[in-house]
Amino acid sequence: MKKATKLVLSILTITGVCISGITAFASPVQTIDGREGATSGDITIKGIIGEFDNTKPGPNPENLDQWINVTLPTTAIFRTTEESEHKKITSPAYHVTNHSALSVRASVSNVTEVKEMSEVDRLTINTIELFNKGVSTVTATPLFTLSGNEGNHTVGNFQFNGDATPRNASVESNPSFKLVLNFAVEE
Repeated sequence: MKKATKLVLSILTITGVCISGITAFASPVQTIDGREGATSGDITIKGIIGEFDNTKPGPNPENLDQWINVTLPTTAIFRTTEESEHKKITSPAYHVTNHSALSVRASVSNVTEVKEMSEVDRLTINTIELFNKGVSTVTATPLFTLSGNEGNHTVGNFQFNGDATPRNASVESNPSFKLVLNFAVEE
């Protein structure tokens, strides 16, 4: 009797582990209970045949990053203003456009290849500080979230502002860096 009990408990434990693993992948779930007269259930199946098109709503690909489809400038500029005796930093407005069917979050991730930033006292992108006293202060920070291509907020804008202390305002210097933006699907 003890062997039979152990066998039954082992089978129930293994079955429970297997079933819990299966239900973890199926969301949401339905319960079919013959005591309530139910003997069948429907499962909606969606597939992707051919090349995945991230501009059209549809089922998720295995890798959600495949949804990301944005355009952004490859170069940008900031400058000081003559009116401020070259102490105020400004820039044109730049745009990032989401072409994906899903919302995408853009985040400031890092700055690399920093050159000649010593005259930059403070530099921000929108309200996010990038440099303080010529030193990078970047921490990963959301910049904006862009709606899917059928939404009202598919374009995000950014610009640079800050302060500088030029060594010699009559001589041009050219600080530079690469801004790294990270994009993630918002589900």
